[in-house]
Amino acid sequence: MSGQRESRIIGQWRARGQEHLFASWRRRSAEKKKALLNDLDSLNVDLYEHLLRQLHRQLSDTGQHRIEPIPPISEAEWREDEAGRRKGEELLAAGKAAFLTVAGGQGSRLGFEGPKGCFPISPIRDASIFQIFAEKLLAARKRYDRSLYWYIMTSPLNLEQTRLFFESNAYFGLPEEEVLFFSQGLFPTLTVQGKLLLAEDGGLFQNPNGHGGTSAALQDSGCLDHMSVRGVEELFYFQVDNPLVRIPDPHFLGVHRLQDSQMSSKVIEKTYPEEKIGVIGYVDGKPAVIEYSDFAEEQMRARDEQGNLLYSHGSIAIHLFNLDFLASHGGRLPLHTTQKKIRTWIPEEGGGAVEEREAIKFEMFIFDALATAGNPLFFETSREEEFAPLKNRTGRDSIETCRQGMINLYSRWLKSCGVEVPMRGGRPIHRVEISPTFAWDAKSLGESLKHRLPYTVNRIDEDTLLV
Repeated sequence: MSGQRESRIIGQWRARGQEHLFASWRRRSAEKKKALLNDLDSLNVDLYEHLLRQLHRQLSDTGQHRIEPIPPISEAEWREDEAGRRKGEELLAAGKAAFLTVAGGQGSRLGFEGPKGCFPISPIRDASIFQIFAEKLLAARKRYDRSLYWYIMTSPLNLEQTRLFFESNAYFGLPEEEVLFFSQGLFPTLTVQGKLLLAEDGGLFQNPNGHGGTSAALQDSGCLDHMSVRGVEELFYFQVDNPLVRIPDPHFLGVHRLQDSQMSSKVIEKTYPEEKIGVIGYVDGKPAVIEYSDFAEEQMRARDEQGNLLYSHGSIAIHLFNLDFLASHGGRLPLHTTQKKIRTWIPEEGGGAVEEREAIKFEMFIFDALATAGNPLFFETSREEEFAPLKNRTGRDSIETCRQGMINLYSRWLKSCGVEVPMRGGRPIHRVEISPTFAWDAKSLGESLKHRLPYTVNRIDEDTLLV
């Protein structure tokens, strides 16, 4: 049977012009043969041919699309919508909202071995990003007296590492059954000519299919059914590299629901034209987020008559989805390609060698769902309140700037409560950290200070941790 399987797989892919995969086949090790046969057997032929067609289309695409600016709803407008806040609170108290974190990234760019969500980032405790999110959900569970389910999408490479991290930390106090892990899918990587490539282990060179694979991964893992059975109707979506994300946000949820939006996104005003965030606008008349790398320089720098950036706002990867809408997409979002150099294994008579080759990486983007969503909305929010991304070891969006963003936020909360926070050069002199279980915003901080630490905190004279 194994010989028949091998012959079937080899014949299937040789017929599609992939003879190079089986060069020096008789001399190849059993482990490398097994890795390739397993990967090829699990690779959907229709998917491969779909990728091939997309590759040919994109190589011939002139890239000429009509792009126009789109104004977001101002923060002042939607934050003052009390009916929206009440509706959001109602949905949360009824358990009709759940939370999804995209956490496939590794911490290699931070000099950290392991999933990025495990990176110790808080200013004083060195709490991991996952712990910070968990504490926000713990506070929300207490506030709404309701189970709130958290779904964490990893890559196939860090699924077990992530699961073990939560197990070793007792799920940070959350009920184990309310935290569910699942993995996104993979796409094969191709050459410009459409040839499949080999990884160093002898299997196919593959890459995660992007955050646009969320819907298909939810379906394949059973998480979509898990949500539906529990009455979830709306899904908060956010990425793992932003510890300032506000979860939950009843205003955001409630206005989204009252406006009958199937997909809503938070955006911030760009600080400079080249900032690496996806720009919002209409593309050929449809609302979209345009990857900064796909934005022409003249469009990036274009200004209106008042001198303001024409394309002034960008996405921070915080979305709300109506669950039925998200489920309807499956894996049918547009494909995007990136050309990059990879290290691929080349089989040879003497055993083979690893070489660097140009390759085409495919992925899907979740924000492409905006084009088909009913009444998609863009909500302007404050960078200082909700966006301190952790992407680099140093420089912009780094460990230092992320921690400083947290310190600045907590210090503003304290000042709004009448606590004096000494500053130097526009920054707090002392490190400040507030656990989400102590307070989740400035208003709740005032209440916690009044009831838990009455008359004891009126000035910050040293590093201060409130838990």
